[in-house]
Amino acid sequence: MSAPRRNQVPRPVTQFSSYSDASSSYWPPGWNFHRFVHATAEDDQALPDDERAKMQAGFRDVLGEDGVHELARLVWQEQQRLEQEASSSPRPTLPTPDWLKAWKRHYRGRPWGFVAFRVGGAKLDNEEFQSRIKRIVELPFDAAVERGHSVDEIAEARSTFEIRWVDVGGDGPRDRVEGDSNPSNVTDPVERLRVKYRALRESDNFPPGLHLPVFLCASTDAMASVLRIPPSSQPGTDSPRWRPGAPFLLVVAAEDEQGPVDDEASESHVGGEKDWFKPVFRAAAEVLVEELWG
Repeated sequence: MSAPRRNQVPRPVTQFSSYSDASSSYWPPGWNFHRFVHATAEDDQALPDDERAKMQAGFRDVLGEDGVHELARLVWQEQQRLEQEASSSPRPTLPTPDWLKAWKRHYRGRPWGFVAFRVGGAKLDNEEFQSRIKRIVELPFDAAVERGHSVDEIAEARSTFEIRWVDVGGDGPRDRVEGDSNPSNVTDPVERLRVKYRALRESDNFPPGLHLPVFLCASTDAMASVLRIPPSSQPGTDSPRWRPGAPFLLVVAAEDEQGPVDDEASESHVGGEKDWFKPVFRAAAEVLVEELWG
C-alpha cells in the first residue's frame, strides 16, 4: 500500500513564476534571481561592472534578447509596484498633541483659540498682518497632519479655531517691559488690557474655548516681526523652534498673580519682576497653540 500523499502548499503564481536561478548561466558571488529582482541601490553600486556584464550575458545566453527585454519590463513593473506600496503605506502616528486632546475633550464643535488685542501699528497693513499671523499660528495643524493624525479631525479643529482680534487705542505693553523692573512702565497699559479682557470673559456670549489665563497682544514691533518676512521665507512646519528673528506676539497674563515660571531667569535676574513672574513675554507665533493649549 502506497504511503498517503502529503498536502503540499503550491507556490504563489507571480509574474516571475517562470523564472528561477536557471534563468541566467552566471551569477556573481552571493547573487541569485531573487536578489536580482529585489536589488537595492546599494546592491547595484557594490556590484563590479565586470560582474554585472557577466550576469547580463548569462541572461542573454538563457533567455535570448527578446527574453531579456521582457524580464527587464517585468522587473521595472515590480519596482514601480513596490514604490507605490511604500508611498501608500500608512505613516506611523505619533502621540496626540496635548492641544488636540484638549480640543477633543472639551471644545469639539465649539469656538476655541485666543483673544488678541492689536495696539498701535496704525501705519502697518492690518489685513495682511492678520492673514499672515493666522497661517503661522495654525502651523501646528499642518504638522499634526504630516505626523499621521486624521486629516478630517484636524480640519474640524481648524474650522472652529479662531484668533478673536480686538483693536484698542494707546501704545499697549511694549516689548521692553519684558525685563524691566520698574512696575510703573508696565502697570497702566497692561491693566487697561486686563480690564478689557475681563469684560469680554464676563460677557454672556463669550465662548468658553477662548477663556484662557492669558491673552495675546500685537504691538507695533510684533506686527513688524510678522510683516518684514518675505513671502518666500515664511515659517513652515520644519522651521527650527525658538529661532532668533521668529515672528512673535506678546503673551499677557490675565491676572497679575499668574504667569509662567522661568527658573533660569529667576536665578540670573535677582530683584526682577516678582523674582520669577513675567506678566508680559514674547512667544514665537508658531508655538502659541502648542505652548498655551498644551
